[in-house]
Amino acid sequence: MKKSSILLCLFCFIFIASCIENQFQNATVNLASGYQLYEKNCSNCHQTDGSGLAKLYPPLLNADYIKNNPTAIDSIIKYGQKGSIIVNGIEYNIPMPGVKNLSDFEIKQIASYVLIKFNKLDSLLIQ
Repeated sequence: MKKSSILLCLFCFIFIASCIENQFQNATVNLASGYQLYEKNCSNCHQTDGSGLAKLYPPLLNADYIKNNPTAIDSIIKYGQKGSIIVNGIEYNIPMPGVKNLSDFEIKQIASYVLIKFNKLDSLLIQ
C-alpha cells in the first residue's frame, strides 16, 4: 500500500509541475503575441514604450487609470473610449476608436501585455 501511495503522490507532483510549466510557457507566448498586436494596433498613438503622445493620447505606462480600472481595458480596446478621462492627473478628450477586427483572445493578449509590461499587474495574466 505504501508503494502505491508514493507512486500516486509522485504522479500528482509530476502532473502539477507540468501544468505549471505549461502555464508559464503559454503566458510567455501570449505576452509575445500581445507585444506584436500592441505594436500593430496601439503603438501609433500610445507609443512603443507606452508613454502616450503629449496631451493627445494618454500614457499606458504607469497609468493610474489602468491601475484603477484593469478590467476595463478589454472593453476599451474592442469598443473604444469616448468622453473625457483623467490619466495621471491630465485630462484627455480625444475619442479612441475600437479595434473591432481583433478576436476576444487577441484583445486579451494586448490587455495582458499592457497590464504586465507597462503597469506590473501580472496578477491579471491571461491563461
